[in-house]
Amino acid sequence: MRIVSSRALRRGLAVCAAGAVLVSVWLVTRTASAPTRAAAPSFDIPARVLEKALRADVEAHAAVLAGTEGAAALDWIDLLACLAVRYRGDFGRFRNADLRTLCDKLRAGESPESLAADSPRFFGYRDLYAAVLGGLAGPFRVGTETEDGTAWDDMYGLKAYSPIAAGFAYHDSDDFGSARSYGRERQHLGHDMMSPTGTPVVCVETGVVTEIGWNQYGGWRLGIRSLDGRRYYYYAHMRRGRPYHADMEKGRLVRAGDVIGYVGRTGYSTQEDVDNVGEDHLHWGLQLLDAGAAPENPEANWVDVYEITKLLYAHRSTVFQDPSTREFQRTQPFEEPLSAAAAAPPAPENAVKLPVIMYHSILRSTRGSAYIITPAQLESDLAYLQAQGFTSVTVSELTAFARGEAALPEKPVMLTFDDGHYNNVFYAEPLLAAYGMRGVLAVVGSFSDRSVREGAQNPNFSYVTWDDMTALAARGVFELENHSYRMHVPSGPRPGCAQRRDESDAEYEQAIRADLGELQERVFEVTGRRPEAFVYPFGLFTARLENILQDMGFACTMTCTYGVNFLTPGDPNALFGLKRVLRDGGTSVQNILEKYM
Repeated sequence: MRIVSSRALRRGLAVCAAGAVLVSVWLVTRTASAPTRAAAPSFDIPARVLEKALRADVEAHAAVLAGTEGAAALDWIDLLACLAVRYRGDFGRFRNADLRTLCDKLRAGESPESLAADSPRFFGYRDLYAAVLGGLAGPFRVGTETEDGTAWDDMYGLKAYSPIAAGFAYHDSDDFGSARSYGRERQHLGHDMMSPTGTPVVCVETGVVTEIGWNQYGGWRLGIRSLDGRRYYYYAHMRRGRPYHADMEKGRLVRAGDVIGYVGRTGYSTQEDVDNVGEDHLHWGLQLLDAGAAPENPEANWVDVYEITKLLYAHRSTVFQDPSTREFQRTQPFEEPLSAAAAAPPAPENAVKLPVIMYHSILRSTRGSAYIITPAQLESDLAYLQAQGFTSVTVSELTAFARGEAALPEKPVMLTFDDGHYNNVFYAEPLLAAYGMRGVLAVVGSFSDRSVREGAQNPNFSYVTWDDMTALAARGVFELENHSYRMHVPSGPRPGCAQRRDESDAEYEQAIRADLGELQERVFEVTGRRPEAFVYPFGLFTARLENILQDMGFACTMTCTYGVNFLTPGDPNALFGLKRVLRDGGTSVQNILEKYM
C-alpha cells in the first residue's frame, strides 16, 4: 500500500505563456487485459520514456514562445510513435540519444511519418497513444479573480486533474487486474483510491456525462465521455444519499477539475443506495471507446490508470465548500481553447426540427468499436426511419431552405458519414439507395491520398479515392463535404483545426484557408461541385474559426455536440454549428430519436 505524499510527482511538464515557467510531472500507463478475453493493444511504455517525451514537447513549446532560433513545436505522441517503430514496441531498448536525434531531425523540418518511413506500425502506434494520452496534455488557461474580473493565464502542458480534490488525503496501490468475486469471478478493471466518505471527486478530463445512476457493481456511478469520443471515464462507489454534485445530469458538459460527486462505499447490491463495499473509496477507470466496446463493457480495453493517477497528483483541483448548499466547488477558473457549442436558444414557433445522425465505419464485424456498426444495424436504422416517415436531406437541400428557396420535408433527417471510409461506399451506399435515402460523406484529403498510394481498395481499412468521388457524385446517393485535407489529427500542436501556439492570427487563418481550400478545389476537380459544409474534425471549433469558414464561403458547419437542430426558412446562420448524435454499436437511431425528438 502506498501513501501519496505532498512532495510526490513534481517532475511533470507545463509552460505558462506569460513567463515560460516549467513545472515537472511524470506519466506512465499500460493497458492490461484478462487472459480470458482477447488481448488489448499493447501500451507498456516505461515512465522514464514518457516523461522525457513529454518534457521534450513542453520545452519545445517554451522555446517557440520565447522566440528561440530554430525552435519548432514537437508532439510527445508523435515522438513515442516514432520510437515505438524504431524499437518494434520494445522500449527496453530506449536510449536518450535516440530521442535527442529524433527531436533534432523534427526541428530540422522532417516529418514524423517520413522518419518512420510511413510504416503502417507508426500510424497504429500513434492512434493507440493518442487514444490513451490525447486528453491529458495540451493548451488550456487558468484564471485568477481580481477586482477587475478574471485574469487569465494561457498555459500548455498537463491539463487533466487528479480524481481527488486538493487537500484531501488518499492512499492506493496498483490493484488493476486483481480478482473480484461479487456477482461473478472477474477482474478489477480500474483503480481504487481510499479516502473518507464525503471527499470531493473531481472530473479528470473535460467531457459530457453519458451515464449516471445505480449499477449493482459500482453503486452510484458516473460516466463521462471525452469530447473527442475516444475515452470513457468511470467513477464509482459514490456516497449514499447524495452521491453527485447537484449540477450533474446526463448530457451535461463537465470541465476538467470540476467537482462531480463524493467518495462513498455504495455498491455490490441490486438494491439502490446500499453501502455494501467494505472500505470508503473512489473507483475510477478509463476505457478506450475506439479500441473497445460500448461504455462499461467488461470485455473492452480498459487502461491501468495507477501510473496516470500518480501523474495527476501533480495537478489537483483546489475546492471550497459553499456553506449554504454544503456543495464543494472549484476555486480556480479553468478553460480549454476549444469548447462544445453553447446551449441552443428556445426554438422559434415555425422552426423545423432536424436530427443529424453521425456514422463512421460500416463493417460486418464491429470489433467492439463505438465507431463501427454492421450493415445489418444500418439497415435496421433505415427501415425504422422509413417506417416512421422520415426523409433524408442533404446539405444542398438545407442551404436552399435556409435561403428561403425551397421547403424541407415534414420529417427531415440528415445521415452523415465521417472520414470517407471506403466501406461507406461498399456497404452503406447500396443500402441507402435501396431505401430511397441519401447520405452526406465528409472526406479527408490526406486519407484519400493514402488510399491512392495503397492501390487496391479494402473495406476494412481503405478510404474513398478521388476516382471513387467522381463515381459517387455521378450516382448521387452521397453528397461530398469537407472534413479537412491534413487536419484530421487528434493531438499535437494542432489537434483538429486548433490554432497552434506558435501561430499569429494571420498565420492561423492562412493555414485554415490553405488546408480547407485545397480540399475544396480537389473535390471540385473530380466532381464539379465544391462542398458547402465543413465537418469539424473531432467536433472541435471556435467562434473565430466559424467566422473564417463563413468568409471562405461555407454555408454550413457540423459539430459533435449532441442535440437536435431547429431551422427556420430565411435564416442561413442556423446552419452553422449543427448538432449531431453519434450512432454507436449500442445506440440505435430509434434510441436517438426517442431521446432527442
